[in-house]
Amino acid sequence: MVDDMTPELADYLVAIVYLVARRSSRCCIKLVEVCRALGVAKSTASLMIGKLASMGLVEKNREGIAVSKLGLEVTEAVTRRHEVLENMFLQLGVDHEKACDIARKLEVVLGSRDLEVIREKISSSLSKCNKLECRFDSAIRARKH
Repeated sequence: MVDDMTPELADYLVAIVYLVARRSSRCCIKLVEVCRALGVAKSTASLMIGKLASMGLVEKNREGIAVSKLGLEVTEAVTRRHEVLENMFLQLGVDHEKACDIARKLEVVLGSRDLEVIREKISSSLSKCNKLECRFDSAIRARKH
C-alpha cells in the first residue's frame, strides 16, 4: 500500500477507477464527473486528485484524469483489503452497509501482516457484491454523513 493513503484519498482513487471502468471507449474522466459522483466541490476534488497525482496514482492531461498502473495496483489492493475486512465484520453479525463502512476506514491503516492473520481466520467470501462497486458506494455514503 502507498504511504500516506487515507480513506478519503482511497475514495477518490476508487471513484476514478470505477467511473473509468464504466466507460467503454474512454480511458479518462473529467473532474466534474468525479465531483458529481462523490458530491463534492470542484476545489476539493481538484486538491485530492492533485495529491493522487503527486503519489503517482493518477495522471492529469488535456483529456482528463487517467489512472496509472500503480493506481490500478493500489485500487486492487484496497478492494482486496476491503473484502477481507468486510467479510470479517459480516461474520461477526454486522449488517452489510455498516461492515462496508467500517472496512473503508480500516483498509488503508491495517498492516499487511494483520490483514493476513484476519484472512486466515475467516471463511471465504460471504458477500457476493461487486467489491469495486461496493467500495465506491461506501465512498459516496461517507460524503453524506
